[in-house]
Amino acid sequence: MKWRFSFSRLRLRSLRPSGVALAFLGCSAAVLVSVATFAVYPAWTRAEARAAESGRLLARASQLSMLEAERDRLRDEVKVVRAECARVLRTIPNEVEQGSQMGALMRTLAVGAGSEVENQTIVAGEPLPALLKESRFKAVPLIVEMQASFSRVMEILARAEGDRRLVRPIRIEITRPQAKSVSGSGSDRDASEASGFVEARLELDAVYATGEELDVPAMKESPR
Repeated sequence: MKWRFSFSRLRLRSLRPSGVALAFLGCSAAVLVSVATFAVYPAWTRAEARAAESGRLLARASQLSMLEAERDRLRDEVKVVRAECARVLRTIPNEVEQGSQMGALMRTLAVGAGSEVENQTIVAGEPLPALLKESRFKAVPLIVEMQASFSRVMEILARAEGDRRLVRPIRIEITRPQAKSVSGSGSDRDASEASGFVEARLELDAVYATGEELDVPAMKESPR
């Protein structure tokens, strides 16, 4: 029994770790912690930075979507405004363009005789100052006289006002045609009235610019 007891105590002493082993174990644990710290912490830092960047990009993407929607809305508004401006605004040609555009305007106003038009004359006068005060704008007087149906006269007037250059209506006269003869039963008057024609005199002027900015193409100015 004594021998066995001594053997057991000897065996327990041999299983107890020595100071060197403990020191080595401590160093190993310290090295492991250091390696883990230097390896994991940068990765964790990068992950946090990427998460923050992802959040920022998502917020920016949301803002971009809102900005794109606002941009599309503004584009639609600009299209509407441009369409309205194109409907209202007129160009003023310069002296170089005046000749060709005046010819185009007269061709636009001209109509041939037919069931709704008995006759028509168009006369262009000499250029006059377009404004009461001194300016570089001039206007070519244009007189359209015609005997036609009222709707046809209104169509010619709409053509003049709808031309892309500035054409100003100065005076509009529309009357019933007078009978050629007052004798007899008045059949001439009855015939003219039955036709539904009116006599119209449209006094217009077409504005153009002279002097400075002679080489500038059609301008968006409107003399008042």
